[in-house]
Amino acid sequence: MSIGFLAAALFLQTLPAPGTAQWEPFGAPRNGVSNAVDPASVARTGDTVAIRMRSQRASADPEGNSMAVIAWTIDCRERTATLEGVALYRADGSFGRSVPGDDPRPVGNDPEQRALFERACRAPAAPAGG
Repeated sequence: MSIGFLAAALFLQTLPAPGTAQWEPFGAPRNGVSNAVDPASVARTGDTVAIRMRSQRASADPEGNSMAVIAWTIDCRERTATLEGVALYRADGSFGRSVPGDDPRPVGNDPEQRALFERACRAPAAPAGG
C-alpha cells in the first residue's frame, strides 16, 4: 500500500458524512446532478481557499453511490483547483468508497467549475455592524 493512498484515506476520514453539513446550493442542476457547498468548510489563506462541496445524483451510479463529498483547494490568483479527495455515499447514507486527490488543474469553462470557483473566490462578507 502506498503512502499516497494511506494519506488520502486518512484525509477522507476527516470529511463529514453528507447529512452533517448545512449545504448551500450553487450552480444550476445539470444532467441529474445538483451541487452544494458547505459554507462552514470555507477556509481562506491569502489567495488560497479550502472548500468542501456535495454533488448529489438523481439516480445512483452502477456501484449504488448517489452522493459525493468532495474536498478542493482553490487558488484564486492562479485560477487552479486541486482535488484533495472524494468520499462517495450510497442513497441510504452509508459510505461507498473514497477516491484520492489529484494535482492542481486550471479552472475551465465548465459551468460547475466556474460556479465553484466564483463561490470560493468571492470576496468575504464584511463583518456585521462594521
